[in-house]
Amino acid sequence: MRAPGVVPLSQAHAEGEVALLKRAQALGFPVAPTWVVDLEEEFFRLNNLEERLEALFRGVFGVRIDEERLLLASEEAVRAVKESYLLPERAEAFLEVLKGKGPFLLRYAGEGALERARTPREALFALKRLYSERFRVEAVLGRYPKLIPPFTPVLVQEAEEVAEDPFLSLDLSRALGQEAVVYAWQGQVVRIESPYGG
Repeated sequence: MRAPGVVPLSQAHAEGEVALLKRAQALGFPVAPTWVVDLEEEFFRLNNLEERLEALFRGVFGVRIDEERLLLASEEAVRAVKESYLLPERAEAFLEVLKGKGPFLLRYAGEGALERARTPREALFALKRLYSERFRVEAVLGRYPKLIPPFTPVLVQEAEEVAEDPFLSLDLSRALGQEAVVYAWQGQVVRIESPYGG
């Protein structure tokens, strides 16, 4: 298990898309300022969320799915996650690292769905929204029979929008020696999709 915290991309554990972003940066590609947030496992553990959420969904999945109970459980699960707290020192460190920066895009590494935030405080709320979105009905059904998703780092990136950049994609694919699709903002790499991770 990695130590929980918020670290710049250059200091982050290299795995999946984080590894691809680090490789792109090492190869000289301009990567948007990125911080890797590894707080989800600790957040779930300290708020006893795994047990609480499993209790909410008890009886939903039987011989067939009880759709009404699923909707109610999902709604309560989203609320439970949003109303839970990060350790105060983690929240303070998160705000301190991002102080004076922004706007931000937040998303799980290797995923495209994102949250936007203009300030560090908004980014902190966006982080919890990302955590809670994993308990929407569609997300729960998408990973059934597992209720609790794998804990994945969240990327906080100083950018406003992302769009596929075919030229950066071609250049990075050549440099990596593998196919890669790059999404960028103002010429900076924000996201990398690759069939080999990311």
